[in-house]
Amino acid sequence: MNWDDHYTTHRFQGLFLIQTERFLQTQLNETCAQQKLETAAQNLIDNDTYDEEAIDNDNNDEEQFQIQSAEHDKKYVLVNTRIDYQYRSDILNRMCLYDVFSIFYKKKMNTTDLKYLSKIAGSTEEKISQKGRPPNERFLFQKQHPQATTYLMMKYSESHVPVLYGPQIPRQDRDDTRERYCRAILTLFLPWRTVTDICDISQTWEDAFKSRQHLILRHSWAIIENIQLLHECKKDRDDHLLQVIAEAQTDNSLVDPVLIPTNQVDSEYGTDDSDDLLELLGNLDENTVAMLNPTKKLNR
Repeated sequence: MNWDDHYTTHRFQGLFLIQTERFLQTQLNETCAQQKLETAAQNLIDNDTYDEEAIDNDNNDEEQFQIQSAEHDKKYVLVNTRIDYQYRSDILNRMCLYDVFSIFYKKKMNTTDLKYLSKIAGSTEEKISQKGRPPNERFLFQKQHPQATTYLMMKYSESHVPVLYGPQIPRQDRDDTRERYCRAILTLFLPWRTVTDICDISQTWEDAFKSRQHLILRHSWAIIENIQLLHECKKDRDDHLLQVIAEAQTDNSLVDPVLIPTNQVDSEYGTDDSDDLLELLGNLDENTVAMLNPTKKLNR
């Protein structure tokens, strides 16, 4: 019948957060190194103690780009969402990364866009006299953007929910990933154009978060709290699965010990998902559960 295969209450937009984090970390490291060179008489590059592990420990050391056209298809340039955000319009200066990509998307300019921009640049009377549904807002990139003359940011008719691709934001209560957590939150929910907008050269990411968290907007805090709530739900799920496994083992050792996963500490870029536990739960099929119930009755 040509109907959609599924329906959702929201629309979604993918966002590669870790690449933007990696860019900011590299920028911070380079700024630290440059400052040390300017204030010292000897070369300190080989002996710098700033943290590069946040970059080098990832599977991919390079920022990813897309090849897109520029200047009316006469040449091609490398772009990504970080560049689109960094060189967004001055009017969007106070918007964070999360909000920009939930409200706007990049599109190639056409005659309709050019007409809209010319009207916006016109008189106030011309804007007031317009009838009907107002067109979606459009904003030009700053001139530093490699596609400033051919692309713009256009407002969605309906806001989208950004979906973070790659390593997810870690739990806020884990000491070993605290720096990554603070860096991710600042990158997503505070406006910036360069790394020094969200982290000073002399600061750790945790210090930067503590000194700037009051600048995060209320609706952004709701999202941050939901991220932590998701982690807590996963933890409760895993605790429940471990309890099921323990009960199954005590009842006639129905679960093969080989199937029980070895607990491993999640890395900085881990997602806290226990796929092994889910797989094990699948092994506890209906037949296994059916066997457990009579055993419990006999014990009673």
